[in-house]
Amino acid sequence: MKRINQGRNHSLGGGVIAGVIGGAVVATLMLIGALAQGQDIWIGMKGAGAPFLRERAMAPGFDAAAVTLGILCQFAVSIVWGVLFAAIFSGLSRGATVVAGALWGIVVWLGMFYIVLPVLGLSQMARAEPVSMAIVSHVVFGLAVGIGFLPFQHPRRHAHPPITHARASL
Repeated sequence: MKRINQGRNHSLGGGVIAGVIGGAVVATLMLIGALAQGQDIWIGMKGAGAPFLRERAMAPGFDAAAVTLGILCQFAVSIVWGVLFAAIFSGLSRGATVVAGALWGIVVWLGMFYIVLPVLGLSQMARAEPVSMAIVSHVVFGLAVGIGFLPFQHPRRHAHPPITHARASL
């Protein structure tokens, strides 16, 4: 039992790290995108703080408290999604983990845009970004989570040895 708990803790700790990696990758993408389009980079950093700050998080320009809260919220949400990924997909092969990560990104997009943001009264945030960009950024997030989780992934071994040709003929 102790070994099972250690394995689960290892996986969930890996989910935390994978979530941080996914959050960092998406934050970097958002920053690069805002710079490339000549947009206010601070809005992207403050946006995740909108449930607490409302309009203040969406106001243009730098606001140290709003930026700090937004970044902390971004990483907290990313960590939650990373831990859920670890809890669900622990034990897959390396390749399956990466594929699951990409699919997880779609689940995260659906969850955030159709459940979390509307529940928080932030449906307008979901509609502000083109759907195609939202899906792509969330798939990238999921891939980063899946790849970030690889060092913590330990594929499950089968309880019974596979049937070989020699055993099958018995």
